[in-house]
Amino acid sequence: MKQNKTKILFLDIFTDNTKFKKMIERTVYNGGTYSEHVRKMFGLNKNQWLELDASKGKFPEKFLNVSGVVIGGSAKDPIIGQEADWMFETYKFINRAIKKNLPILGICGGLQFVVRALGGEIIYNPKGKEFGAIAVHIKKSDPLFRGLNKSFIVPSNHKCMVGKFNGKAKLLASSKICSIQALAIGDKIRLVQFHPERTKEQNMALAELTRDHLVEDGIIKSKKEYPKFLESLNNNSDAGKIILGNFLNYFISDKN
Repeated sequence: MKQNKTKILFLDIFTDNTKFKKMIERTVYNGGTYSEHVRKMFGLNKNQWLELDASKGKFPEKFLNVSGVVIGGSAKDPIIGQEADWMFETYKFINRAIKKNLPILGICGGLQFVVRALGGEIIYNPKGKEFGAIAVHIKKSDPLFRGLNKSFIVPSNHKCMVGKFNGKAKLLASSKICSIQALAIGDKIRLVQFHPERTKEQNMALAELTRDHLVEDGIIKSKKEYPKFLESLNNNSDAGKIILGNFLNYFISDKN
């Protein structure tokens, strides 16, 4: 894994709600931060990792002097008519990174923000919310999925998906509920709707946080199914770590 000169920017688009963010850090990340967790999942040192809080709406040029960009998940749905001002500024910054030809990995909300930055549409999935340890099926081989079986299990948690998108994207993977689970845009941009950075313990913590809404969201049919659903979240794999490693190994060049 390339680690000596690599410097990754983590673009934090999670939320502009400080209170909510701290609650998630306390309950899901054991008092740590989302950014720090993702860094550790990549196996990178602190001096190889930059963090930029997109909700502040400020994007200095120095944050583009990196080897690549990772855009994390978001509690903010980039639906037309619902976007805050900082989200539009984030789209502009993403386009600056694209114009600089930087490798980009967009995770869940990160996928959606990149699609919006490129003029695409994000919609609420008509099949409902996808949450749990899901089976993702590879539709087209790609270095991002090297070393994985045709189907693999990963955490997922989203209610939105790609709608109209005229960008030159290739469909890489899908799932039962979400037809677009992964996209390739050119040689440098890879987008995934699932969460390769999330552990099964974190998925369980999120299930507990949203326990009262699982029935209304259609994740389980009744509250009696909750113990069985929680047990299903144990059905995880090393696919996420493999995908993160592949992004570093096959898309990041220390010359950037």
